Amino acid sequence: MQLDAAIRRMMAKPSVTTWTRLEPQPRDASMTRSLQAQVRDPLWMLARQWQVGEFLGADAGSPVQATMAGETQTVTTYQPGSNASTTMALDASLPLEVHVERESVALKLRGSVQLGFYFESLVQQSGIVGADAIIAAFRLAFPISPNVPDPTYAPVDAVRFRALMAGRVTDGEALYASALAVAAGQTPAIPLPAAASDPGMPAVLASFVAYRQSLFSEPQSDAAWQDTQLDYSFALGSPAPGRSLLLNAPAFPGGHLDWYSFALIPDANNPLASSNPAQITPFTLNFLPNHVTFRGVHDPRWWTFEDSVTDFGQLNAEQVDLAKLLVMEFALIYGNDWFSVPVPAGQGDLSRIATLVVTDTFGIRTLIRPSEDTTVNAGEAPWSMFKLSGNGVRSDFIVLASTLGVVEEADAIEEVQFLRDDMAAMAWAVENQLQGDLDAAVDGQEAYVRWLQSNPVPPPPQATADGPQIYYTLEIPAPNNWIPMVPEQGPNGALYLRRGTMVIPTTSGPYTVTGRAELLDPGQPFFLLDHVVPRSGVLADRYFRRARSASGNTLVWLARKSGPGKGPGWSGLRFDVVRQETPAPSP
Repeated sequence: MQLDAAIRRMMAKPSVTTWTRLEPQPRDASMTRSLQAQVRDPLWMLARQWQVGEFLGADAGSPVQATMAGETQTVTTYQPGSNASTTMALDASLPLEVHVERESVALKLRGSVQLGFYFESLVQQSGIVGADAIIAAFRLAFPISPNVPDPTYAPVDAVRFRALMAGRVTDGEALYASALAVAAGQTPAIPLPAAASDPGMPAVLASFVAYRQSLFSEPQSDAAWQDTQLDYSFALGSPAPGRSLLLNAPAFPGGHLDWYSFALIPDANNPLASSNPAQITPFTLNFLPNHVTFRGVHDPRWWTFEDSVTDFGQLNAEQVDLAKLLVMEFALIYGNDWFSVPVPAGQGDLSRIATLVVTDTFGIRTLIRPSEDTTVNAGEAPWSMFKLSGNGVRSDFIVLASTLGVVEEADAIEEVQFLRDDMAAMAWAVENQLQGDLDAAVDGQEAYVRWLQSNPVPPPPQATADGPQIYYTLEIPAPNNWIPMVPEQGPNGALYLRRGTMVIPTTSGPYTVTGRAELLDPGQPFFLLDHVVPRSGVLADRYFRRARSASGNTLVWLARKSGPGKGPGWSGLRFDVVRQETPAPSP
C-alpha cells in the first residue's frame, strides 16, 4: 500500500481521546480528623503490641528527675619526666598537648632570611637617624654565610638562595639568639654591634625578640620527650589535703591526648603541694533524664519511618567478635532502655559523682550505685569506664583533659626509622628525611646519591693478563643516612642500643658517618632501650602543629611523635667479600 493512501485512510477515521480526573470532595473544611490517622481495627492494634513485645513488659516507671551530688578538683601542677623535683605550676592557658609536646625551634637559612628582613623593616619604620648605616652594621655582625654548612643536605635551590642572600640581609636567627642572651644578662655567642646602643635601637631589638617569640610556643625547661623510650613522659598533679592525686602518663607517643593516656598514682609526693593546692568545689544538680541517642537508634515515635543511614544488618560479626556483638545487642534491643544525665565539668578538672538519686513517674526514688559495687566472681574486676585507675587502685574521678579539637599538622621536617637488621645483629636509625637549609624536609636517600657523585667510592682494581681475576673487600658499608645502633648492656643489666659511627671509604679519604637528625640528639651520647624497637620497628617524626586554643589564640609548636615502623630491613652492610675484578680494556 502506498504511503499517501494509508495516511488518507487514517485521517478518514478521526479519534477523540479523553481522561477522567479524580478529585477529592471534602465534606468539611477542617483537616483535623484526617490528620488523626484513626485506626478502627482493634485487632490490628493488639497484633502490633504483640509484635513489638509490649505484652512481655513489666510494670515500671520512667525516670522524670535525677538529683546528683558531686565535686570537682582542679589540676595545678605539671611534672615533665619522672623526676618529682622538676614539678612546676601548670600553665592553664595552654592546651595540654602543647604543654607536653612543644620544643625549641631552630630556624635555618629560610627562616633566618625572613627574620632578617623583618628586623631591617623595624629599623626603617622606627625613624632612627642613620637607619641604613645601622642595618649595614648588623649585616656585618650577623652575615648570611655564602658557604653551605653541610653540602650533603643542601639541594641546588638552597645553594642558589644562599648565594643570593649572602651580604644582602641580616641573619635574623643568629641576631635573635644574641639579643635574647643580652636581655637575659648573659654573654652572647656573637656580640651585638656598637650600633645596637644607638637611641631607639633597644626598643627595636625588644620588639624583634617579642615578634620571634610570638611565632612559636617554645618551652623554658619543661621538655617531656624521653630519648631512651621515643615518647613523652609527664604527670599532672592535683594536691589536696588528705587526697593528693598524680595522673601519670609514662608513655605518650604524641598526637591526641585523652583520659586513657593517664594512670592514677594516689598519695604521690608533690613538691608544689603547699604553693599550688587544688581547689575542691562541691555541686548539687537536678536534671531531667534524656534517652540515650546515637546514630542508627530506633525512633521512639510510633508513626515514624526509620531511615537507612545506619544498616545494622550489614555488620558481619563472627563468634569471637564479642565487643561487636555487645554493641549490636545494645543498639538493637536495649538502646531505648538507657538514659543519660548531662554533667557540666570544667576543662582540665577532675570530677566525681558522690550520689545519684533517680525519681520515676510513680514517685519512687532509687539510689544508683557505681558499677564497681557490682559483685563479681573471685579473680575478676568489676566493669568500669572513663574512671582513672592505676596499678591495683581505682578512683571515682574522671578527667576532662584540656586538650585540642581540630589540629593542623604539617609534613614532617624530620623522619627517622628505627629497624632491626638480623643479618648484621644490630639495629639502624635510617634518616629518611632531615631538615634542609630551606627549613623543609630533604630526602635522605636522594642526598646520599648526590653525596656519592662528589665522593665516589674507590674503583675496583682492574684485572691483568697474568694476575688474579678476583679481589677481596674487607667491608661494603651502608649508605651514610643509615646510622648504626649498636647493642650494649648498661650497668644495671638493661639492654640498650647506642648510636655509633661508621667510616665509609671514598676517593678523597675516609668519611665518618654521624647522626644529623635532632631525633638522634647529635653532639650528645644517645641511648635507646632495646625493647623500644620491636621487630616491626619504630617510626619517629618531628613536625609542626597548629591549633586554636579555647581563648582564641593561635598556637604553633614543634612536636614529635612515634609509631609502628615498617618491619625489619637490611642495610647492605657486608664483610669479607670476594668479587670479580674489572676486566682490563682490550688493546
